[in-house]
Amino acid sequence: MSSTQPEPGSAARSPLLMQPYGQYVLVRKLAEGGMAEIFLAKLLGADGFERNVVIKRMLSNLSSLPDFVEMFRDEARLAARLSHPNIIQIHELGFIDGCYYICMEYLAGEDFSSTLRQAGRKRQYTPFPITLRVLADAARGLHFAHDFTSESGQPLHIVHRDISPSNLYVTYQGQVKVLDFGIAKAESRLVQTRTGVVKGKYIYMAPEQAQGQEVDRRSDVFSLGVSLYESLTNVRPFARENDLAVLNALLQGDFMPPSSLRRDIPPELEAVVLKAMSLSPENRYATAADFADALEHGLEGKVPMATHKELAEYLRGQFGEERFTERTRVPTLETLTSQSAQLASQPPQHVVFASSGTFPTVPAPPKRLSSTSIVPPPGAAQASSAARRGPGLGVLGAVAGVLLLLAGGGFVAWRALSRPPAPVAAAPETPAPPPAAPTPPAAVAPPAAVAATPTEVPPAVEPPAADPAPVAVAPGEGPEEKTPLTPKPPSRTKPRLVTLGIEDVERVVEKSRARIASCFEKYKKELPADTGVVRVQLSIASTGRVKATTQGPLGSKTVGECLEAQAERLRFPAHRDKAVNVVLPFDYTVKR
Repeated sequence: MSSTQPEPGSAARSPLLMQPYGQYVLVRKLAEGGMAEIFLAKLLGADGFERNVVIKRMLSNLSSLPDFVEMFRDEARLAARLSHPNIIQIHELGFIDGCYYICMEYLAGEDFSSTLRQAGRKRQYTPFPITLRVLADAARGLHFAHDFTSESGQPLHIVHRDISPSNLYVTYQGQVKVLDFGIAKAESRLVQTRTGVVKGKYIYMAPEQAQGQEVDRRSDVFSLGVSLYESLTNVRPFARENDLAVLNALLQGDFMPPSSLRRDIPPELEAVVLKAMSLSPENRYATAADFADALEHGLEGKVPMATHKELAEYLRGQFGEERFTERTRVPTLETLTSQSAQLASQPPQHVVFASSGTFPTVPAPPKRLSSTSIVPPPGAAQASSAARRGPGLGVLGAVAGVLLLLAGGGFVAWRALSRPPAPVAAAPETPAPPPAAPTPPAAVAPPAAVAATPTEVPPAVEPPAADPAPVAVAPGEGPEEKTPLTPKPPSRTKPRLVTLGIEDVERVVEKSRARIASCFEKYKKELPADTGVVRVQLSIASTGRVKATTQGPLGSKTVGECLEAQAERLRFPAHRDKAVNVVLPFDYTVKR
């Protein structure tokens, strides 16, 4: 879960809880993800003092993982020190009923992702001045964190790692806040410690992050560039049909220039986007402050920037007075208690069905591609259950896994050897394409936007899938031809080639989990430590056969040979690529 603030309308939909929680009262549950559950709460004090806050409480099953608890505490303490107008403020790290929680400021506003979707629903682009203000302010907050030092002046090298429109928040007072500093890093460190998994939304992350390499502030600059691209065009640049295609497009820099999707984008603004999204970190803006300067000063005379007052007015106009009131005027505890008592006194509602037994049907929504459904972070409950299974292959049964695939010449980071039973799918951050045939991108560009006035546009269009290749019909095989007198000999059916995807690898590797894990148990006396990670590279031929090679020093030739032998017994579906190289990090824990 990325956003620490309520989703649109969630406060109105969720029931009142009114549960005492230390010095707080939990009012409503706003959201829940694989790491924590989030509540709107009231901080209580003397003489009727109360303040609206947000409580982010660690899920109870994670409290049994000491390494995660320690990282949660460390990162929360760090995030609380980041006091900046453009970073959400954390008030307290606490511990109640066996679970850690974080108390943070309540923000009355909307996340930027919802703002973009709202504009798309109205067939508008978010005006240039609004977009520039949001991204420039967010970059200022990021730069403060990137430059943050310890008490002795030692740089801490903080990197957010999960910048996207959903983690940028705009208040009804015109403020811009970066959410989840430190918390995102805690999640990342947890799974990287166990399996080397890459944390973040693939569609926004920098190529070096997708490859599992070291990241620095320029990785966040790349994510800012992707967010700027999306907010200007209503299109995610790397949106594809599945996560592997997304990552291949990311690593190859395969995206359409913004001006090809929206003709009124000034060349100077497009240049800012393209520089921030450079594949090589050396070619990007060196700092988030440089990125902000390019938006605030480099476009002077070309693109105006909204004031904070104009930003507040735009947000209120987009979402309406009812939403504004809901977010900015949270009732007092006395009023909420009265409402809760009234609801409790009402008789239960009974539903009576017609005797005919027929029920109205709800048409299913049209199937569409949504990058936000790409491999959600696995639920932490699986981490706990896997840890209880005893020694074995942690990458297959612990938290998650990372596959570094080389398809067409470039490494691609890929996770998801274990899925959560019920992943929380994020809402699409851009409007879905209509069921009708998509309009070519160049045709949807609207006239030039004027200041902060919304511009009429159709909903965002994801890149269309390629048309199927034409099928030639030989004489005698068409519908108008007569059946040949001499039947043709039956031809051997060729195996259907697939694009190797997550489901294929999951299915094959999971079937061999116990067999591969047995190598660590069988030769545990030769392992250099009770816990560790071994990386094995698989070269998967187009036929599905595998050649395995152990990478790096292992300290035991026997264990490496066993892993290679077991891995080479895997058989993947025949696929279209000539070869796909996969690096599997095998996380083991044994008891001697």
